Amino acid sequence: MFDRALLFDWGGTLMETMPVYLGEEQGWSTVPPVEGAVEAVKKMSASWRVALATNASESGDEAMLAAFAPLGIRECFESVYSFGRAGRPKPWAEFWRYALHDLQLPPERVVMIGDSYMDDIWGATEVGINGIWFNQHSSECKEKKNIRTIHSYAQLDDALMSLGFTV
Repeated sequence: MFDRALLFDWGGTLMETMPVYLGEEQGWSTVPPVEGAVEAVKKMSASWRVALATNASESGDEAMLAAFAPLGIRECFESVYSFGRAGRPKPWAEFWRYALHDLQLPPERVVMIGDSYMDDIWGATEVGINGIWFNQHSSECKEKKNIRTIHSYAQLDDALMSLGFTV
């Protein structure tokens, strides 16, 4: 088991949008992935624990992960951290503490990647988790001690290295 974890947001980070919930059998697998996301997840899962961190609450973990099966990345995800399971949505500290408790990792060994600066990055960094803001819609950057900005997955390795991680 790896001593570090990458948490990925769902809509806008891994998948183009949040899927329209049409039941456990439909909807989840019809949304296209964000460009470069599938390759990034596959590459990172070779040396990182990879998990989904989402405010989605309509389905159970397995139904959400099943959407990744057609993309060939279902087996890359170790866990799902969801609003329903954590009891509070992102950006609340309780959400992040729930994930850290389950991961059994200190916050400095965890990186959250998400497209919502407030929900995904600000909330995570408030409890000591590193954040990578995935901002593919503007040139805006936010850089702090434990926050980096990427505009495409081609920049992920450099962002992780600048946070002190080997890739």
